[in-house]
This record gives sequence, structure tokens and C-alpha cells, in this order.
Amino acid sequence: MAFTHQHRGIIAPLMSAIDDPESALHSACVALRAAGTSLLTRAQQAGQARPDLSGDELFDLIAALAWLREQPSHAPRAERILAVLADAILTAG
Repeated sequence: MAFTHQHRGIIAPLMSAIDDPESALHSACVALRAAGTSLLTRAQQAGQARPDLSGDELFDLIAALAWLREQPSHAPRAERILAVLADAILTAG
């Protein structure tokens, strides 16, 4: 979230680039999503993350949270919403 806060407006191009193989950002975005998916899979295998969440869904949740952080009127709630999302995703395992 700190990165997107420093680079306001970056979320829309990142979200577009992931589906556009012609974009200069495409390979980096695909690699970022793959890394997140790998981390999520390891957490799921260890019983530390809910098993019904996909890497694509996690990427979308993070992007939505980053977009929210970019909105001045919503930014103060971003940390709280991050905590709520983490509680919803992570398990006690």
C-alpha cells in the first residue's frame, strides 16, 4: 500500500497491464501475481490461509485496497480495512 500511496494512479495501469500482453508492464504484473499466488498457496498448504481463495482473487483484493488507499477521503480507513481483510484471509492454523 505504501508504494501505491507514493505512486497515486498506478493501480489502473497495473490492472490493465496484467491482461494486455502488449503492455510494457505485463510481464512484471504477471510475475507479481504469480509470486502472490505462490505465497498464498504455501500459506494454504500450511493451514494458515483460507483454502477457497485463489491467487487472482487475492491480487484483486490487494488492488482494491490499494485503490481505496489512493482516495483521499477513504485513505484513513485503509489500514483498518487491511486488518479486516487479513483476518478474513488468514486462519489460526
